[in-house]
Amino acid sequence: METGADIASGYVTKLLANTLWFGQVTAVTEALLLGQALGLDLETLRGALETSAGGSHFMTHHLDALLRGDYMESFGIDRIVEELDTVTDLAAATETPAGVTGMVATLHREASDRFGPVDGELLVAKLLEQRAGRLLRAKLPRPITGSGTSAPQSESGEPES
Repeated sequence: METGADIASGYVTKLLANTLWFGQVTAVTEALLLGQALGLDLETLRGALETSAGGSHFMTHHLDALLRGDYMESFGIDRIVEELDTVTDLAAATETPAGVTGMVATLHREASDRFGPVDGELLVAKLLEQRAGRLLRAKLPRPITGSGTSAPQSESGEPES
């Protein structure tokens, strides 16, 4: 991906790409939790959303991790908060609206406060699961290889702390 002649352009582009990723994790988790609460079959809903106008790279390539209970422990939640704060600061400095980004940053900060400065790109999803009082889990085949580790799944369906 070419973004410009200087390093700053590449860095800002990376921050913006990550902002979209973190926003997708949050929005997809909320959508699936709501669908689940309304009685929709999680696997059917996931398939429909994945191929809809709202589908995303996150859904097609990484949602399985969440649905297995793997919170992708490869990137620290504290680093996510730092990146999102940088983006909101850049938006403020340029007087650019960033309300959605601000909400995504707030939720990730709350996840960081709840779980501490640990690795977990999907910890905001864990936070939302805990608030909803239920887990997003589907019967998926276990990957042979992959990034992150598979977190233990609760037999009772209750979110684990």
